[in-house]
Amino acid sequence: MATMGSGAAGYGRIDFADLQWTSRNYSASRSYAQSKLADMIMTRELARIADERGWPLLSTGAHPGYTRTNLQTAGASLGNGRRSLGTTLLTKLDFLPSQGAEQGAEPLLYAATSPDAVAGGYYGPGGRFGLVGPTTTARMPRKAFDTAVNARLWAEAERLTGVALPVHAV
Repeated sequence: MATMGSGAAGYGRIDFADLQWTSRNYSASRSYAQSKLADMIMTRELARIADERGWPLLSTGAHPGYTRTNLQTAGASLGNGRRSLGTTLLTKLDFLPSQGAEQGAEPLLYAATSPDAVAGGYYGPGGRFGLVGPTTTARMPRKAFDTAVNARLWAEAERLTGVALPVHAV
Protein backbone atom coordinates (compact mmCIF):
# COMPACT_ATOMS: atom_id res chain seq x y z
CA MET A 1 0.00 0.00 0.00
CA ALA A 2 1.50 3.33 -1.06
CA THR A 3 0.27 6.57 0.49
CA MET A 4 0.76 10.00 -1.07
CA GLY A 5 2.42 12.44 1.27
CA SER A 6 3.56 16.02 0.91
CA GLY A 7 6.31 18.28 2.11
CA ALA A 8 3.53 20.03 4.02
CA ALA A 9 3.55 17.09 6.46
CA GLY A 10 6.61 18.63 8.10
CA TYR A 11 4.46 21.56 9.21
CA GLY A 12 1.63 19.36 10.45
CA ARG A 13 0.56 18.95 14.04
CA ILE A 14 -1.76 16.27 15.36
CA ASP A 15 -4.24 17.89 17.73
CA PHE A 16 -5.91 14.97 19.48
CA ALA A 17 -8.24 17.35 21.30
CA ASP A 18 -9.75 18.46 17.98
CA LEU A 19 -8.77 16.11 15.15
CA GLN A 20 -11.74 17.12 13.03
CA TRP A 21 -11.47 20.89 13.52
CA THR A 22 -14.79 21.29 15.32
CA SER A 23 -13.71 23.60 18.15
CA ARG A 24 -10.88 25.65 16.60
CA ASN A 25 -10.86 28.00 13.67
CA TYR A 26 -10.48 26.01 10.47
CA SER A 27 -7.36 26.62 8.44
CA ALA A 28 -7.12 24.93 5.05
CA SER A 29 -3.33 24.94 5.02
CA ARG A 30 -2.95 23.70 8.62
CA SER A 31 -5.62 21.06 8.03
CA TYR A 32 -3.84 19.88 4.89
CA ALA A 33 -0.51 19.72 6.75
CA GLN A 34 -2.18 17.77 9.59
CA SER A 35 -3.75 15.32 7.14
CA LYS A 36 -0.44 14.73 5.35
CA LEU A 37 1.37 14.18 8.65
CA ALA A 38 -1.42 11.77 9.63
CA ASP A 39 -0.91 9.94 6.32
CA MET A 40 2.77 9.42 7.12
CA ILE A 41 2.02 8.36 10.69
CA MET A 42 -0.53 5.83 9.47
CA THR A 43 1.91 4.58 6.81
CA ARG A 44 4.54 3.88 9.45
CA GLU A 45 2.04 2.38 11.90
CA LEU A 46 0.59 0.05 9.25
CA ALA A 47 4.13 -1.06 8.36
CA ARG A 48 4.80 -1.78 12.04
CA ILE A 49 1.54 -3.68 12.52
CA ALA A 50 2.06 -5.73 9.35
CA ASP A 51 5.55 -6.68 10.49
CA GLU A 52 4.39 -7.49 14.04
CA ARG A 53 1.56 -9.69 12.75
CA GLY A 54 3.54 -11.32 9.95
CA TRP A 55 1.33 -9.95 7.21
CA PRO A 56 2.66 -9.97 3.65
CA LEU A 57 1.86 -6.27 3.26
CA LEU A 58 4.17 -3.43 2.28
CA SER A 59 3.16 0.01 3.55
CA THR A 60 5.14 2.87 1.98
CA GLY A 61 4.81 6.60 1.44
CA ALA A 62 5.87 9.07 -1.23
CA HIS A 63 5.66 12.74 -2.09
CA PRO A 64 5.60 14.30 -5.56
CA GLY A 65 7.87 17.27 -4.86
CA TYR A 66 6.81 20.55 -6.42
CA THR A 67 4.72 19.32 -9.31
CA ARG A 68 2.86 21.60 -11.68
CA THR A 69 -0.78 20.72 -11.06
CA ASN A 70 -3.84 22.75 -10.18
CA LEU A 71 -3.18 22.15 -6.46
CA GLN A 72 -1.10 25.33 -6.30
CA THR A 73 -3.82 27.44 -7.88
CA ALA A 74 -6.94 25.70 -6.57
CA GLY A 75 -5.52 24.45 -3.28
CA ALA A 76 -7.66 23.16 -0.47
CA SER A 77 -10.57 25.30 -1.59
CA LEU A 78 -10.62 23.58 -5.00
CA GLY A 79 -10.77 26.98 -6.62
CA ASN A 80 -13.71 28.25 -4.56
CA GLY A 81 -11.83 30.47 -2.14
CA ARG A 82 -9.12 33.06 -1.88
CA ARG A 83 -5.53 31.96 -2.14
CA SER A 84 -3.05 32.98 0.51
CA LEU A 85 -0.48 35.66 -0.28
CA GLY A 86 2.25 33.02 -0.08
CA THR A 87 0.55 30.76 -2.61
CA THR A 88 -0.10 33.69 -4.93
CA LEU A 89 3.55 34.76 -4.77
CA LEU A 90 4.84 31.22 -5.32
CA THR A 91 2.71 30.70 -8.41
CA LYS A 92 3.28 34.20 -9.84
CA LEU A 93 7.02 34.46 -9.21
CA ASP A 94 7.70 30.85 -10.17
CA PHE A 95 11.17 30.86 -8.60
CA LEU A 96 11.01 27.36 -7.16
CA PRO A 97 12.05 24.46 -9.37
CA SER A 98 9.02 22.48 -10.52
CA GLN A 99 8.30 19.43 -12.64
CA GLY A 100 5.50 17.98 -14.71
CA ALA A 101 2.83 15.67 -13.34
CA GLU A 102 4.43 12.61 -14.98
CA GLN A 103 7.69 13.12 -13.07
CA GLY A 104 5.74 13.98 -9.91
CA ALA A 105 3.91 10.64 -10.09
CA GLU A 106 7.16 8.67 -10.20
CA PRO A 107 7.82 8.50 -6.42
CA LEU A 108 4.37 7.06 -5.71
CA LEU A 109 4.75 4.52 -8.50
CA TYR A 110 8.15 3.59 -7.09
CA ALA A 111 6.73 3.22 -3.58
CA ALA A 112 3.92 1.01 -4.90
CA THR A 113 5.84 -1.20 -7.31
CA SER A 114 9.60 -1.20 -6.81
CA PRO A 115 11.15 -4.36 -5.42
CA ASP A 116 13.58 -2.01 -3.64
CA ALA A 117 10.85 -0.19 -1.69
CA VAL A 118 10.93 -1.01 2.03
CA ALA A 119 8.21 -1.16 4.67
CA GLY A 120 7.70 2.28 6.17
CA GLY A 121 9.89 3.78 3.44
CA TYR A 122 9.31 7.26 2.07
CA TYR A 123 10.26 8.32 -1.44
CA GLY A 124 10.39 11.59 -3.33
CA PRO A 125 12.40 13.61 -5.83
CA GLY A 126 16.12 13.76 -5.17
CA GLY A 127 16.98 16.91 -7.11
CA ARG A 128 17.02 20.60 -6.14
CA PHE A 129 15.64 21.13 -2.63
CA GLY A 130 13.98 17.68 -2.84
CA LEU A 131 11.35 19.29 -5.09
CA VAL A 132 12.24 17.88 -8.52
CA GLY A 133 14.18 15.07 -10.10
CA PRO A 134 14.48 11.32 -10.08
CA THR A 135 13.04 9.33 -7.20
CA THR A 136 15.16 8.62 -4.17
CA THR A 137 14.65 7.88 -0.49
CA ALA A 138 13.18 10.99 1.14
CA ARG A 139 13.25 12.20 4.72
CA MET A 140 9.95 11.57 6.46
CA PRO A 141 8.92 14.24 8.99
CA ARG A 142 10.47 13.65 12.40
CA LYS A 143 7.00 13.80 13.97
CA ALA A 144 6.07 10.58 12.14
CA PHE A 145 8.60 8.63 14.23
CA ASP A 146 6.88 9.06 17.60
CA THR A 147 5.65 5.51 18.25
CA ALA A 148 3.28 6.58 21.05
CA VAL A 149 1.60 9.20 18.83
CA ASN A 150 1.45 6.72 15.95
CA ALA A 151 -0.28 4.08 18.06
CA ARG A 152 -2.64 6.67 19.54
CA LEU A 153 -3.64 8.03 16.12
CA TRP A 154 -4.21 4.49 14.84
CA ALA A 155 -6.42 3.68 17.83
CA GLU A 156 -8.33 6.93 17.35
CA ALA A 157 -8.91 6.13 13.68
CA GLU A 158 -10.27 2.72 14.64
CA ARG A 159 -12.54 4.34 17.22
CA LEU A 160 -13.81 7.02 14.83
CA THR A 161 -14.45 4.58 11.97
CA GLY A 162 -15.64 1.66 14.09
CA VAL A 163 -13.28 -0.58 12.09
CA ALA A 164 -10.34 -2.43 13.60
CA LEU A 165 -7.79 -4.53 11.74
CA PRO A 166 -7.96 -8.26 12.45
CA VAL A 167 -5.22 -9.69 14.63
CA HIS A 168 -4.48 -12.38 12.04
CA ALA A 169 -4.14 -12.02 8.28
CA VAL A 170 -7.30 -12.92 6.43
